Amino acid sequence: MKYYVLSSGSKGNSTAFVNENDEILLVDCGLTVVELKRRFTQAHLSFDQIKAVFITHTHSDHCSALKAFSKNIIYAHKLSGLDIPEDHQLCDYDDVNILGFNLLVLPMSHDATGTLGFLMNYQNEKLAYITDTGYLHIQIQRSINNCDYYLIESNYDPRMLMLSNRPQYLKQRILSIKGHLSNMDCAVVLANVIGPKTKEICFIHRSLETNTEALLLQTFFNVMKEKDIDISHLKIGIAKQDRSLEREDFYESKKQGQTS
Repeated sequence: MKYYVLSSGSKGNSTAFVNENDEILLVDCGLTVVELKRRFTQAHLSFDQIKAVFITHTHSDHCSALKAFSKNIIYAHKLSGLDIPEDHQLCDYDDVNILGFNLLVLPMSHDATGTLGFLMNYQNEKLAYITDTGYLHIQIQRSINNCDYYLIESNYDPRMLMLSNRPQYLKQRILSIKGHLSNMDCAVVLANVIGPKTKEICFIHRSLETNTEALLLQTFFNVMKEKDIDISHLKIGIAKQDRSLEREDFYESKKQGQTS
């Protein structure tokens, strides 16, 4: 499955999925229109390729460039409040077929009404897109078992968060079941769901203030080691906030090792 994480984090999120006809299904558009177009250029994509835009929720870092698109190509949860056609208003566990992709709509636990994730099927490959959720219900974990690809939030390190200068209410929001997945939360979910088909994990929505790539990876590798899960065959990437993630940013787990 061909995808491009154009931006990921609190300053803006957007991911492009490209089918065999070079048509794009865009998930989120949380950058300025100018910056989003710049990221498209970085990834050697064109705005003209966009045929559908799916919004996970209405926080600005996920939808600030909505004005660039006709409402007739926008899809979002029916409770999102967006002015879109009725048949583009999604419900939990809907099946949506578009541009050759089949999407199962997954409810997330976040403090924006109607926050969504997706299980995406395309040409016999499965991809789980999970972000902006305080926890992942066991029913959803079962739904995303043994995917080929995981794009999943690993937002914060709890110690860094608590030592940060962020106000207490914001810390509590992030830590809550309506907040975000920590590095440990993410690693435990992945330990529960990855299987023999899994070949690639991309960590998304990493906080620049309360997380580091080193801590994220250390937590992931430690949990896999503790649970005796072989991940040596996996390719791993960490999405960027300031640029589009490139294929060369991915690496093989066996080259990093499962360090403690």
